[in-house]
Amino acid sequence: MRFTVTAMLCAAALTSAAPAQERAPAAKRKPMDALAQTLLALTPPAGFSGTRPLGTLRAQPSPIRWLPTPKPEDAQSWKVGTLAGANVTAPRSDTPSTLTFSWLGQTGQPLGFNPVIAFRKAGMEVQALYCASMVSEGTNYFFVSAPGKRPGVLSVYAYDAPIGIASVEWTISYRLDGHVPTLEEAQAEADLDISTDCSTKTFGPVEQISHAKAVARTRRAEAPGS
Repeated sequence: MRFTVTAMLCAAALTSAAPAQERAPAAKRKPMDALAQTLLALTPPAGFSGTRPLGTLRAQPSPIRWLPTPKPEDAQSWKVGTLAGANVTAPRSDTPSTLTFSWLGQTGQPLGFNPVIAFRKAGMEVQALYCASMVSEGTNYFFVSAPGKRPGVLSVYAYDAPIGIASVEWTISYRLDGHVPTLEEAQAEADLDISTDCSTKTFGPVEQISHAKAVARTRRAEAPGS
């Protein structure tokens, strides 16, 4: 009898543990790690110039859960999928110039993302292009590159609930067209507080790159045979 009861208890323990083991892989994927893997998958290879069609992006294996059919988000964009708790949107175009990932958190509970650490861990080089004047809220622009890939520009807007009554919001956009925005363009699409002064170090120390050098590196990477 003792043996039977013990065997039954062991079997029950294994049965109850199984679902947790099955769920573990999904739970381990953090949002910024998933984003880094997504950009590695969707960034065109070196030697490519231009913008790839949305259908080509959807065909690439990536952590994005693509919607069967894009859903209108507003007059200019539509929702194309989800990624690790974020809505993924793109301009209404067969060849979207950007993908945008938006997370909304609970009031007063910061998400504490650090895309710089996640991208470096994935083997990408991250350089600061333009930066916000405040750590608590603002948009930072980064120039990101990986071996065998065309470099791209990432803009990171974060409002991570500095006070208890504020809602958390993160919006991260990645350019798919190889364009490196000027400071004036970045200020127009984000906010006027953006500058080339990156002394705030919102996500830790990051090497800075000028607009001219970022453009030059992108054009070299787009050249055939690069």
